[in-house]
Amino acid sequence: MNIQNKINKKQLIIGVLILLMLISLVNIYMNYNDSSKIEPVINTTEITEGNGYDDNAASMQYDDGRYKILFEHIGILNGYTFLNEVTFMNDENETSVLLRITPDMDPKDSIAEIYIVPTINNEVLDINIYLDEDFRKMMGNNTNIIWGSTYQNFKVYDFSIEHKPGIYVDTVYDNNTERFLSGGSNDANIFVGDATLADAQTQNMEGITGVFLK
Repeated sequence: MNIQNKINKKQLIIGVLILLMLISLVNIYMNYNDSSKIEPVINTTEITEGNGYDDNAASMQYDDGRYKILFEHIGILNGYTFLNEVTFMNDENETSVLLRITPDMDPKDSIAEIYIVPTINNEVLDINIYLDEDFRKMMGNNTNIIWGSTYQNFKVYDFSIEHKPGIYVDTVYDNNTERFLSGGSNDANIFVGDATLADAQTQNMEGITGVFLK
């Protein structure tokens, strides 16, 4: 009887130790997963108060119950359009990214990056335009914002506000939100880059660099 009790006690201790080890491993796994979930620099869901999210690197879904819109970024570099990013290959077959559309921008990676996050407040479209320092260096003082249902509004980008170090934000507003109520897309009509007001209104994109949000 004593021997059997000793065996049972030993098995119980081993069982408890295994259980504690499993609990410890689960905690380590959960903590690792939590720490590895790095939020993007531009948090679309947070900016839109839960009404928007990034569909992929070039588009954003917005739904606040009244407005349901698909916003899409379209890049243009020297007159040539692209999605997500545009790369350059040198004579040694080495590639580098020249311009990228991303919410996870890095102002120290020597890649010009931009992301536009619209949100609707009190029937007004708030257009938040984020650029990094590399974009500023590439475009200089030729960074314009042109927006509106017919591209009727124009202003020079204001680099005075930093969202985070090396990442700037400028916000413009569009009072005409009725056009979004049909649930359609491709009518946001926002451009950021070196086009002039006349370029946008006449759809002259020859030699133009920047990003549209449609």
